[in-house]
Amino acid sequence: MFNDILRGIVGIEVYPTVSLLLFVAVFAVIVVRVMRMDASGVRRMAALPLEPGDDGSAAEGTVIR
Repeated sequence: MFNDILRGIVGIEVYPTVSLLLFVAVFAVIVVRVMRMDASGVRRMAALPLEPGDDGSAAEGTVIR
């Protein structure tokens, strides 16, 4: 049933190719960006989840009641 519906759509065969190319392009951009990042930027981003933020989270050692 679904095959008949999909076969009736004109130009449907291009969507898997476009989605694959889009995925590969985004993945390649992310890999290049990560490879070009300097060590201080990596350390700063690695520490982000550990820093107290402005979102109302408490600092380390603070008791929330």
